[in-house]
Amino acid sequence: MSPELQRVLEVIPKDFADPAADYRAVRTMFAPFHGHPVPDDFEITIGTLGGVRVGHYCNAVTRSATRTVFHCHGGAFVSCPLDVYHFYAEMIVRLTQSKVVMPDYRLAPEHPYPCALDDCVFAYRGLLASGVDPQSICVFGESCGGSLALGMLLRARDAGLPMPRCFVSLTGWFDLTVADTVDNGRDPFLTTAWIRNRAREYLAGAIAPDDPLVSPAYADLRGLPPMYLQIAQYDTVREGAIKLAASAIRDGVEVLVESWPGMIQGWHGLANMQVPEALAAWRHIAEYLDRVVH
Repeated sequence: MSPELQRVLEVIPKDFADPAADYRAVRTMFAPFHGHPVPDDFEITIGTLGGVRVGHYCNAVTRSATRTVFHCHGGAFVSCPLDVYHFYAEMIVRLTQSKVVMPDYRLAPEHPYPCALDDCVFAYRGLLASGVDPQSICVFGESCGGSLALGMLLRARDAGLPMPRCFVSLTGWFDLTVADTVDNGRDPFLTTAWIRNRAREYLAGAIAPDDPLVSPAYADLRGLPPMYLQIAQYDTVREGAIKLAASAIRDGVEVLVESWPGMIQGWHGLANMQVPEALAAWRHIAEYLDRVVH
């Protein structure tokens, strides 16, 4: 573990994943980790796709890029609206040399399932309708955004919509049953009880937690694009990603899995703090995109 990562871990509150925390406490706890300023040359355009509010992002280098990342952000379904997540889009733009589109999906519990998933589906439809070549699109799913991204692709597949070129998971959460989570004491951001509460706030009894649209680890994945899954050794929800990879192999979907030793849920977001392990993960992602998305 690098000294930079160790310093970050030392300042994360010990009660960050307090099992007793409700969604309001979660939003308060997440706030210091988001909303960071972005460079002056970073371009943010807020618009709509498919009737859903979205952010379009680029910089001077990527303004003419043909590759587009459609990013389903994290936040445990209950926090991190678009306006505090511009910094993450800037990281993706800068570190992958791509344009980025990010849907401002509605948050639970005020807007439980299927609101967030609907928003992602409608925004993806809108992106396709805008004329963007689906083979130039890479869908990203970060943490709970992994569930949303793959649920979106399952619905798109079943509706006969074109698939993107690939799917990239940044410690995605793919099993909302919380059946195989492991409290290892090393993940400061998640505990089993904490994520069970977030799943309950999102699902609100409207759908079973093992339904493939919310837990794609249990899905029939045939017809989905190639997948690149980055998982962390100490991520509480890593077993869901391992199940997903097994399902992909079973269903004939190309899948690349990288397990990063010593890492935690969401370590990619530490790249702006110059954490070497986060920067290395993004280099791997950029190299993958360069290989598969032309």
